[in-house]
Amino acid sequence: MRLLAWRDGDVIEASEFSLAHPYVMQRIHTLEHKAYNIARHVELLREDSMTLFGFASRCSAADAERIVEKLIKHSRVSTTLSAPVVMRLDSKGSLSFEVENPLYTSGIQLRAKRLYGIDVAMTPPNTKCQTSATVATDAILETAIHWHGGDIAIWVDAEKNVINIPWRPIFAIHNGIVYTPCELDTVEYTSVVRAINKLGMQLSIRTIPFESLLRMEEVFVADIMSVTSLSAIKNSRLLSVYTSRIVDRMEPK
Repeated sequence: MRLLAWRDGDVIEASEFSLAHPYVMQRIHTLEHKAYNIARHVELLREDSMTLFGFASRCSAADAERIVEKLIKHSRVSTTLSAPVVMRLDSKGSLSFEVENPLYTSGIQLRAKRLYGIDVAMTPPNTKCQTSATVATDAILETAIHWHGGDIAIWVDAEKNVINIPWRPIFAIHNGIVYTPCELDTVEYTSVVRAINKLGMQLSIRTIPFESLLRMEEVFVADIMSVTSLSAIKNSRLLSVYTSRIVDRMEPK
């Protein structure tokens, strides 16, 4: 396997790829050398780049799909494995795609490692895309959370209500009802909601105080590649029964 990156028409080794300027990004799920939800990913990148930089890439969904699928194929990623490809547009107008290490699974999966969540007071994100700033914030938070004996940060606002992160939405389950703080139109969020609808489960969109998570039976977060079920929040132990059923109905498979 030889992971590759594409930048403004040039193909290089992913290990040699770097960016020197602020950027917005979307992580794309690929399987069997096919890019999923590419049109929505391109649309979201355009929206946020216009907001942050005042311009957007002219790359169409069809162009992006062709680039991603060629990169995956020439990186020799197995058709049986899911692999993320990161699409970025930086503040100088440079467009790039980077193939990241594939998962050892096929399709959306429930992560085997379940995590202990700790609340962290944050300001709600003002973008639907990840940015160079949010990536840096996540890295800092990960170090801080581990220092306090946790594994994953649960963002809360000044009133200690749970924040839904567009690229990592959170869901909680109690008595068979799925709760989430707010509705989003990102690929990560809609992928979970479609699976919930397939199961015929009820989805309730409402404010979720952090303390109410201690009374939930299951809590999980979703990213573009997989779903992570939390094993505990503070001293409250959690399950993953309904979460497993939701994951089984998420695309791609």
